[in-house]
Amino acid sequence: MAECKECGIEMGFMDRQNARSYDGQCRACTEKERVKQKLISQGVPEGNLQKQQQVTAEQKQAETKLREEIETILLTTETAPNLNITKRISIITSQAAFEINNFKDAFVGLMNPVKGRSNEMEKQIDELKDRALYELQRKAYESSANGVVAVDLDISTVTVGSISMLMLVASGTAVIIED
Repeated sequence: MAECKECGIEMGFMDRQNARSYDGQCRACTEKERVKQKLISQGVPEGNLQKQQQVTAEQKQAETKLREEIETILLTTETAPNLNITKRISIITSQAAFEINNFKDAFVGLMNPVKGRSNEMEKQIDELKDRALYELQRKAYESSANGVVAVDLDISTVTVGSISMLMLVASGTAVIIED
């Protein structure tokens, strides 16, 4: 697991996505820096910046706790006989997509004829899967479920005009599983 260069916490999927664009920082540290720059541009005295940073640190801790709680949601592709499901809440879905650059991806595939596939495309598909499953867990958490059964992943391409996108849809049933 990657760590934030600013605060050193282990980053989950969304923080790793943020870190790509913001010098290795988690979302909380990025937001902290944005707030600091905004306050400086508004002429806030240096002493008041410290108070604002304390609030941001508390928000970061709350975000980390929430992320950990969401990631405890059990995901399974089937209903196992040993799971004591006490309540089925609802069917939930999540989606994740990215734009396909046809020329670039075709070029990458030609540069790697031995494997016959694009490693970059595989990485993007893995990221789509991680993002969609995390969103599925988040929706289950919001509906007070502690598990999602019958998880299904579907991938397809969507083309609108000259834009092609790869879309992954995750679905499942949010349930409460007795411990």
